[in-house]
Order: sequence, then structure tokens, then C-alpha cells
Amino acid sequence: MVGILISSVIPLFLYVNEVNNYYDKTVVNMKIADDERGIEDLVVYAFGHNQTGNAIDVFLINRGSISLNITRIWITRTDLQKVLVFTSTNLTQLPLQLMASSQVTIENLDLTSILVFDEMKDYFNIELATERGKKYASLTNALHKTAFGWETGTPDFRIQVIVLSDWGFDQYKIEIKGDDNGTSGFFDLLESHQLHGDFYAVIPVPRAGSYNTTVWKWTGSDYTVKIGSSIVVLTWSHPSSLRRFEDSYS
Repeated sequence: MVGILISSVIPLFLYVNEVNNYYDKTVVNMKIADDERGIEDLVVYAFGHNQTGNAIDVFLINRGSISLNITRIWITRTDLQKVLVFTSTNLTQLPLQLMASSQVTIENLDLTSILVFDEMKDYFNIELATERGKKYASLTNALHKTAFGWETGTPDFRIQVIVLSDWGFDQYKIEIKGDDNGTSGFFDLLESHQLHGDFYAVIPVPRAGSYNTTVWKWTGSDYTVKIGSSIVVLTWSHPSSLRRFEDSYS
């Protein structure tokens, strides 16, 4: 009986105990993975690499408290007829590790293979996937490729503003001044936004022309801190423009 106990019962007990330990460890690891997936926070902006080429840039900001790995980039034509996938096999930057509170630009992603050079069809959505299985779409979707360059997929005249801030809960004023084609002098467009971290806004303007775009920061009593200013020229060929400002004021 002692021999039977030693040769069968005890090994069975040890095996069951090992299985239970493996199960408990798997449950804990899955719980940790779910928690990390839940606190991932990636912001994506895609735009033309330059006005005349067939490539785009993807600007990434990790707003989360943990690092993440970018493993795949999908670029899909909106009619679903053509898809371009970037992985480690055709893009040396992947997988790309992005540390917490850091940012990076993936440059010069060539879309020539999925362009048909038809302005009615060349609209593209950009999405990224991380190692934890989350997907993030670009806030500037859908990108439109025309004979004159890259635009957002709309005929409206628009100025897109990105404010990159690490100071937490901020309030900004966007001031846009244009000549209004000389018919009514200058006009102002003021918008106040409260936000945490980065801010992306699309400001419509009435027509083509030259606009001076300025971002001001609220300091407790008024918008007295000038974050930055930029001249934007909108034409019928280029009805939208993207401007990025860094909030380095502390």
C-alpha cells in the first residue's frame, strides 16, 4: 500500500497541484493584460508627407501611463477595394515601442500601390494596431489624394489645429484673422476649449484666402499667453490645412 501511495497517489496530487498553479498564474496574467489594455491611450494624426507626393506621415502620441508597441498599420481605401498593410516585413520601424508620454512620427509611408489617381475614389482611412490587440484610427480620417496634393475628405474650407500639451487641464482660444477677400475687412473667429492633454480642432472658414491662426492660453484671468501663430493659405485646390502648436508654457 505504501508503494501504491508513493507511485500513484502522490504524483497525481503533485500533478493536480501544478495544474491549479498554472491556471491561477494564467488568470492573473490575463487580468494584468486586460488592465494594461484598458489604460492604453494612443492618439493618431495622419497627413500628407508633402503636398505633391504619394506618401503620408503618421504622428503618434502615447497619452497613457504605460509603454505600447505598434505592430501594424492599415491604410484602407474607403471603397474597400484596396488595402495596404505595413508590418515588420515591409516597414523596418515596426514593431515600434512608444514609451509613456512620448511621441514619434512615422514618415514617408508610400501609398502608390493603392492609389488609382481618381479623385472620386482616392479617399483613405488609417488605423494602427498595438501588441495588446487594440486599434486606433487617425483623427484626420479620411485623407483625400487629389492632383494637387493631400486633403481631408471634404470640400469645406477648414483649418485644423493641434495643440500638444503636457500640462493637464488647459483652456485655449483659437483666433483666426483673414482679409475676407477685401469685402468686409478682417474678421475674428474665437473658440474656447477645455481639455486634458492634447487638443485637435477643425475650424471652418467661409472661403478661400490667407488666414493668420493664433492660439492663446488661459492663465487664470485672461488669454494672455501666446502659444504660437501661423499663416494659412487656403485655395480651391487646397481647401484645408493642418497646423500644429507646442504648448511649452509652464
